This record gives sequence, C-alpha cells and structure tokens, in this order.
Amino acid sequence: MIIDEASKIPQRTWEQYLRPTLADRKGWAAFVSTPEGFGNHFHDLYQRGQDTSYKEWESWQFPSWESPYFKDDIEELKKTLTKETFEQEFGASFVSYAGKVYGDFSRESNVRSDLKYNPELPLWASVDFGYRQPSVGYYQIDTVNGQEVIYLIDEISHETEVTTTDLIKMMKAKPYGVRGVDRFVGDPAGGQRQSQSGETDIQQFAKAGMRINFKKDKHSRSIVNGVNHVRNFIKSADGTVRFFVSDKCTGHIQDFENYRYPERKDQRILKEEPLKDGFYEHGNDEMRYFFINYFPIKRKKAFLFDF
Repeated sequence: MIIDEASKIPQRTWEQYLRPTLADRKGWAAFVSTPEGFGNHFHDLYQRGQDTSYKEWESWQFPSWESPYFKDDIEELKKTLTKETFEQEFGASFVSYAGKVYGDFSRESNVRSDLKYNPELPLWASVDFGYRQPSVGYYQIDTVNGQEVIYLIDEISHETEVTTTDLIKMMKAKPYGVRGVDRFVGDPAGGQRQSQSGETDIQQFAKAGMRINFKKDKHSRSIVNGVNHVRNFIKSADGTVRFFVSDKCTGHIQDFENYRYPERKDQRILKEEPLKDGFYEHGNDEMRYFFINYFPIKRKKAFLFDF
C-alpha cells in the first residue's frame, strides 16, 4: 500500500481502516508526504522509523532539489517564501507551520531539559477552562542577571472531555497540590454559569481552595495586546530569552509551535488575532493569562502639550 500526502490523512483512517487490510496478507505500507509540523501524526510515523526498537520500520528524508526532475530556482524560492515554508515544502524538514504566531519560539532556544520544580521559587498555575480540552500550566519565576525569567515546568495538556470536577482532581494530584501554588490565574470566561452544575468554573475552583484571579479590563483581554506582550519574553529585540519550557511539557511545546494566523485569501484583510482551531489555542490562551497577570500590560497614555 502506498499512501500519498499521508500527513493530510486522519490518523484514525490509517489505524482503523487501512492497517487492518494488511494483516491477512502480511502486507507493507509506504507513507509519502510533505511534513506538516511536529504535532502531526506523520511526524510520529517518521520517528518510529528512526527508532531501532521498531525493527520493521524505516524512514528517510529527501529534499526536493535532490530530484533530477526539480527545475525551480532555489535562491528565488528562498527570497519569496518564509524560512518555515521553504524548509517544509522543499527541504522535507519537520518545522512549525508557516505564519506561526510565535515565530521566535524554538526548541533550541526556549526548551530545556534541566527544568524542574524549585520550592524556593514562586509557583503560579494558569488555567484555560473548557470541557472539550482544558489547559493548565505551572510557572515559576526566577531572577537571572537582574531580570525576571519564567519557567514553564509542568502542564495538564491535550486532555479531552474533562469536567471541571475532574480538572480540579487532576490539579490536586500534582506534587504541589493546592497549597504549593502561590497564585491561580485564568480565563475571565470561567465566570459564566454552567447549565448542569448551576455554578461557574471559578466558583467550583474556589470551593476547592483555588481562587482564580484574572484581568478583565479591555486592554488586558485583547488577544493582540497579549500576544505582543508575550513575544518580548520569548525573545526580545536584542535577542534576550526570558521564557523557558521544560522538555516534559510536550503539549505546550506543540501549542506554541503550531499557533498560527489564518491564511490570507483573495487579498482579504484578516484580523490580527490568531486562528481559533480548538486544539493548539488552549495552551497559548492559558500562557497568555499568566503573563498578563504576572506582568500587567501598561496602558499607554497620550499627553497633549500646548506650546
């Protein structure tokens, strides 16, 4: 079986419908595709081919320019395409989507393997509510060379169909529990009453000993303002990095890498807000809640001078 554009095919199509057809004849399958980010299941298949414990799997990468049929101008492509698009579409590299919101976030600069809970540092928990896919991030604040540095050390991510009660239990089961967290912050939308319980998410959290703080002014709730605010910590204009993520927070890493803007079509003007895809957005929303609460956005004031 040869599966072309494998990254575009839903994972369950392979697992539930195609893979079983190979069993009765001991068949084989070849997956051919342009990569589509680290979060796509095609990357998982590629990694399986690199893992020596999977004896029957192999994987390779071949850039387009190695083909004798490739006639395009590589230098022209580099001039007219973003770095991510060129590397993905022509270099056969697994990169984050082109048009990503946090273009300066990288595994090399922002992801670390040495991060772990430090009881000597403040610990904040940030929550994005939602039954379909809530997200929780645990952040610690350190001071390095006179500047505050943020560490994302733990997460609850990509869990689906989680009730508020279940989410509270999951958070209580963490090593820090409730008392180990200095402050809880979250989505102001958690104040909306639920039809089943008759209580809001914030009220249920408060009963569990977790008082959710949030910013509700128009300036802080602006997604555009929040995104611009966060960028400075991921990598400032002078190249300083003040936001680091534990390599164990795989869900958030995928969220940061794949958070992107809607594609521009027919020259239409699009909003500056990132795409709400129902999957990668939650970790980014929750991360933004932390930053705007710990580092409040300062409103710019206009002054009139009379000369």
